[in-house]
Amino acid sequence: MAVVVNQEICTGCGICIKACPEPNVIKRVDGGKKATINKMFCKMCLLCASACPPKAITSEG
Repeated sequence: MAVVVNQEICTGCGICIKACPEPNVIKRVDGGKKATINKMFCKMCLLCASACPPKAITSEG
């Protein structure tokens, strides 16, 4: 299982970064317009998904 960011929906607001209890797991990419999750360090707590206003973050697998 993995947490993924739907790049078509993500607005790059950064709320997920603030919601994540692990430092440096979620970062902005594409000039700050999108978020990406480092799956290697993600603890699968899904706090980022709960906080995401456009619901761009989901679990898959």
